Amino acid sequence: MYIFAVSGLSKTGKTTVVEAMVRSYSTKGFNVATIKNSACKNLTVENSGADTARHREAGAVATILRSPDITAIVRKKQLSLEELLIGIDYDIVILEGFGALDIPKIVTAASFVDADTKYTPNTFAFSGKLAASAVSYRSLPVINCFEDTDRLTELALDMAWRDPFMIAGRSGGVY
Repeated sequence: MYIFAVSGLSKTGKTTVVEAMVRSYSTKGFNVATIKNSACKNLTVENSGADTARHREAGAVATILRSPDITAIVRKKQLSLEELLIGIDYDIVILEGFGALDIPKIVTAASFVDADTKYTPNTFAFSGKLAASAVSYRSLPVINCFEDTDRLTELALDMAWRDPFMIAGRSGGVY
């Protein structure tokens, strides 16, 4: 399993970069999972009144929706990164967000100041809005996810970590 992150400030292109990479990997036959980290509270993944929402409102700590084309698991607590990574089996896992986690990552940014905000020693590339105005920063490539998707996806696989226990250990309880 290859694991890396795409981190950046809000509205700098994180989701766009993740979408481009998932699309590219998927067309090449990889099984890709994504884990999105959000600081927003009271997010909903289901409509009020839906059966699973009603189950949770009644006190269920977890609900599982199973249908012919999707299975969704909703837990009424935040799981640690270790709980999310250990026991899953995908070719590639892309973490979106996780800015404080120092693992191999692509930092999306709109400016060099933004880039510095999320930069860690394990940053291996920059992307997002910054790619419209720069080709390198801090001696690292700035890669446009639309124009050079293959370069970005290949670099990510070269730099990704393969050990979920190592990444979970790096989270230090923050995630």
